[in-house]
Amino acid sequence: MALLSKFFKPKWQHANPDVRRQAIVELKNDEQRITFINAESVAELRELAVAQVQSEQELEKLLSHNQDNVRETARKTWLARLLSSQQALSDIQDNQTLIRIASLTDDQQQRLDAVSRITDQNERLQLAMSNPVAKVRLAAAEGIDDADKLQQLMTHAQGKDKAVYRLCKDRLNAGKAEREAQQALQARIATLLANAEQLNRLGYNPEFNGRYQVISKEWQTLSEQASPEQQSALQQQLQQAQATLTQHAEEEARQAEQKQAAAQAQSQQSELLNTLATLLHDTAQNGAGDTSDSNHASDSEALHQQIVTLEANWRDANQAHKASAAENRQFENQLQQLFAMQTALSHFAEKQNELNEWLAKPLATDLRGLTNTRKQAQQWQKQLHWPQAPNTSQEQNSEQPGWVKQIQNKLDQANAALDDMAKQQKSRLQTIDEQLSKLEQALVEGHAKEASKLNHQVQQNLRQVDNKVSQEQQRKAKSLNAQLNEMRDWQGYAITPKKEALCDAMEALIDADISADVLADKIHELQEEWKALGSAQPDRELWQRFQAAGDKAFEPCREYFAQLAEKRQQFVAARQALTAELISYEQQLDWQGADWKVVQKTLDAAREAFRSYSPVDRAAHKDTQKAFQDACDAIYAHLKEEYDRNLAAKAELVTQAEALVEQEDLSAAIDQVKSLQQQWKTVGVTPRNPDQKLWKQFRSACDAVFSRLDSEKAQRKAQINDAVTQAESLVAQAQALVTQFQGQPDSEHSDAAAINDAQNQLSELRQQFSAIELPRSAHQRLVKQLQGIDNALQNQQQTMKHAKERARWNGLIDRLQAIATKDNDAFAAAADLPAGYNAALFEQALKGELTQSEANTDAQAIVISLEVLADIESPAADKARRMELQVQKLAQGLGQGPGKDAERQQLVEQWLGVINNTSAEFNTRFIEALKASL
Repeated sequence: MALLSKFFKPKWQHANPDVRRQAIVELKNDEQRITFINAESVAELRELAVAQVQSEQELEKLLSHNQDNVRETARKTWLARLLSSQQALSDIQDNQTLIRIASLTDDQQQRLDAVSRITDQNERLQLAMSNPVAKVRLAAAEGIDDADKLQQLMTHAQGKDKAVYRLCKDRLNAGKAEREAQQALQARIATLLANAEQLNRLGYNPEFNGRYQVISKEWQTLSEQASPEQQSALQQQLQQAQATLTQHAEEEARQAEQKQAAAQAQSQQSELLNTLATLLHDTAQNGAGDTSDSNHASDSEALHQQIVTLEANWRDANQAHKASAAENRQFENQLQQLFAMQTALSHFAEKQNELNEWLAKPLATDLRGLTNTRKQAQQWQKQLHWPQAPNTSQEQNSEQPGWVKQIQNKLDQANAALDDMAKQQKSRLQTIDEQLSKLEQALVEGHAKEASKLNHQVQQNLRQVDNKVSQEQQRKAKSLNAQLNEMRDWQGYAITPKKEALCDAMEALIDADISADVLADKIHELQEEWKALGSAQPDRELWQRFQAAGDKAFEPCREYFAQLAEKRQQFVAARQALTAELISYEQQLDWQGADWKVVQKTLDAAREAFRSYSPVDRAAHKDTQKAFQDACDAIYAHLKEEYDRNLAAKAELVTQAEALVEQEDLSAAIDQVKSLQQQWKTVGVTPRNPDQKLWKQFRSACDAVFSRLDSEKAQRKAQINDAVTQAESLVAQAQALVTQFQGQPDSEHSDAAAINDAQNQLSELRQQFSAIELPRSAHQRLVKQLQGIDNALQNQQQTMKHAKERARWNGLIDRLQAIATKDNDAFAAAADLPAGYNAALFEQALKGELTQSEANTDAQAIVISLEVLADIESPAADKARRMELQVQKLAQGLGQGPGKDAERQQLVEQWLGVINNTSAEFNTRFIEALKASL
């Protein structure tokens, strides 16, 4: 079988290479191809077999084959297949395909192009971390922008791949810088927005426009980097700020206009006060006309128009500029005086004829007549009250109208006559009793004529006495008068004479020089008196006489009444025309946009005009009055709706203002009250009485809120004053701590303790001071004073310290001089030594106990060294030695020697060793150098 088997081997196992070449295409699957590749010894055939492998997994395995040509062929084959399925590398979208191409190609540019198209950053991260090709790793890294992945890659590449590490580090730093820049930019935008919001929240102030310009300018550089929401928000804030600026500019213009209007109004008020004063004076002077003057009615009407005009002008001026309380009071007082004068003139004009008749009547001679005269005079004075002119002397006030004086004179006469009657009352009562007795006797005897005469005397005398006193006589006189009338009736001569008298009076009116209206009244009065007499007695002839006289006397009145009737018809027509105008006005006016003040003035003017169209007949008056009132009511209905709206609005403002009285946040309440006051001004027209009532309520509520502010201000001011007083008291106590040291001699212990104690007290006072809340100016002023006091105490302490130090140095110098002069007493009296100096050395030097080994014996060198230390000149003879010592000192080490104080102490101690063996010159030079070194 072994012998035959060689004849049945597969072609791909044939010994002939050409046969195996042909067999390659006949291999059925990749398994056979891999077997062939692994067994084939000819490189070309292995490459042909590799090109036939279909499975990517098998090609992947072949990439790690032990034969170089197999690996290379597998790589090229797989790469060619990956690229053959695409038109170009730029068309490949699959990340895995791109990764495989990058790993297979040996074209560096192609590899970089493939890596650059990988969109999956995780894949890029893996390539950047694991790809063996440095440029591939760098290309993969360049497409990573995620901060976490960059950080991970940088950590991995540190120490392994410098280019990738630097790229990651630069990217992270750039990203950090960009984020920080973006954060800074957002912070600037947020700050700018916050500043804009704060600007609008705080409202207008002197810095508003400047801050607005800064924000606008900065926004121009930032707006493009802001988000749409930020752009919208900031633009809204800028628009609001611009609106605030515009509103402020308008408000300034309005205030300037108001100020100008107020100035004009103030000037107008001064003119009105002068005009009113002049008018009052002229009226007071010119009102003293007599009762015959017939122009009082027109004068009164003209004066009334002037008063109304003055009051309206004053009210208008007061709206633009509120006059002072004194000016308002002056105007109101004078206006009321003028109103009183006008009223008196008006009443006088109405009652002039009646007053003239009363004044023309002779003074009564009986008590009743005089009492009636006095009563009537008092009534005239009350009705026609003439006020005193203000700001005038008593003598000037005595210049009153003649009719006022005439009334007063007649009253005085009546009072005088009544006083005389009162004095004669007792005798008159006796006379009346006597006359009553005679009257009674005459009636008994039937003497009617004598009884009538006595009755007349009794009645006349009764009128001369007080009714309360003469009640008994009056009852008796009344009874007797009834008896007399009964007697007259029986005799039948009582009525006829009266009718005859009426006929005479009526005939006297024929062709009388009397105005038609007065003549008609007198005729009517006589007719009424005739009717009152009745017709009991035969009087036909008297009646015909009386009627004929009346018809003839009435002739002049007929034309007057015809003219009056025509005038009444004209007034009726005028009323009807006025009513028609009002109806048309109501129908044609645009009530939605009506000027309600004009409507009110129109209505008032129409009513005034309607009243002026008088008199008219009673029936016509009733009809025209109703039509006119209906037209007015139609207009007023519209006006009332506006009134009601405005009254409701003002009532709501009153409610809001009253609610603010108890509001806890007073500052907010004040702002709201000011806003309500502005709103009040904008409310339209309202009727005067309800408006005044609401205004009083509104003003009361506003005043209550402002009074709280005044109270709080006063309380706050009192608190501040108390705090300032308390703080000033503490400062005064602190100042006393310094004052106690002024002018006192320095001491070493007692003053030091006192200063320490003063500083402790000052510290306590400062603590108490810091606990007090003060206004800024007072705080700065008092803190400055406290700081000055503190400085003064420190200066005092420093002064004492320096004085003690000087005293110790003086003690050292005194000891040196005492040692040089062997003065034990001076040595004992010398002050203590400065700190660090050994007193025992000085005592040993005084006693001459210092040995040569303990001190430098070169006195000249010691003196020159101290002079060098004190920076004073040495004698010319010692200059060479001085130079030698300085050079020696430099040689010993520049800057490494002891300090000045330590060197001084060393030289002093060295001097103590030579002081007893040196010259007076060296001793003097040493002392002077020592003083100069301090």
